[in-house]
Amino acid sequence: MITKIDNITYLLDSAKKCATVTKSLEPYSGAVVIPASVEVGGVEYQVTDILDEAFMDCTALTSVVLGDNVDSVGISAFEGCVQLSAVTFNSALHMIGMQAFKGCSSLLEVVLPPNVLVIGRSAFAGCVALEKVFLPDNLVNIEPSLFDGCRSLARISVGDVVDTIGEYAFCGCSSLCEVSLPQGLLSVEGWAFRDCSSLRAVELPSTVAAVKKGAFWGCSSLQEFALPQAVNMLDQGVLANCTSLKKVALHDGVLSIGYGAFYNCSAIESITVPAAVVNVGDQAFRSCRALKELRVMCEAAPMCSADIADADVYSRTLLLVPQGKVGEYGFARVWDRFGNVEEIA
Repeated sequence: MITKIDNITYLLDSAKKCATVTKSLEPYSGAVVIPASVEVGGVEYQVTDILDEAFMDCTALTSVVLGDNVDSVGISAFEGCVQLSAVTFNSALHMIGMQAFKGCSSLLEVVLPPNVLVIGRSAFAGCVALEKVFLPDNLVNIEPSLFDGCRSLARISVGDVVDTIGEYAFCGCSSLCEVSLPQGLLSVEGWAFRDCSSLRAVELPSTVAAVKKGAFWGCSSLQEFALPQAVNMLDQGVLANCTSLKKVALHDGVLSIGYGAFYNCSAIESITVPAAVVNVGDQAFRSCRALKELRVMCEAAPMCSADIADADVYSRTLLLVPQGKVGEYGFARVWDRFGNVEEIA
């Protein structure tokens, strides 16, 4: 049964004595307060859920208070509510669906209660005014595109039990200058921090076993980067367009440097390729305009299928190789294009 009380439309479940907030024929507007329960025909119904798309594109909605019994917010529940500036969450909330607040371009702050366990992908994507987010400690994953395009978000602290930062999770968060990542984090997925152009430093915990392609692409303020010991490859484009990067630490267990890994890292002057590396991907060092020396510790020249740099890098950069290996590198595919080759002293 559907009923309307105080301008809020509910779907009633008489068997469970619960009510779900659903779409209204007339778009919701102004300040909406969802109660803990409603009474219909002398029967009390607890308000437990907000249905998928219930408030979607309600462009005149300005604020929402969730009742004490609301357990979940559905898919795209508030998507496109462009004037929504404030949401008060309750302590009973456990789940926020995909795209729930996507495109809420006036939303300024999100304080999530500790019992929230799941926040769906893109839940806050495109919230361009969002400045502050307080994530619950029990959250296990940062889902893909969760804060994609939140260009006003300056700081984020990720809870202690999070093990994955999803792809594009913070992509385009151009004001993000500080991020705190927990010990126990296992994976930073592709493009997770792409174009976080204000991010100056990031410390990846020792537990991280995967840093996927393009993870820090376009982090143009990032100055230092250290690959965790458990990660055995620098994936494609991980540090591409990090134009302020000056120092990179690759540990001795690194086996591969991917396509465009250092593409357009235009401030870096020295890169050391660890001895265990067997493959360097195409364009790995292209447009590294300040690169003065490339120190390759490998006894056997790493395999290259195509150009790893451009003519400027080949002609200007000093290639340093192990003692007695100048001749081998001079005949090795691609490595023979470096004009200046010397032994490591």
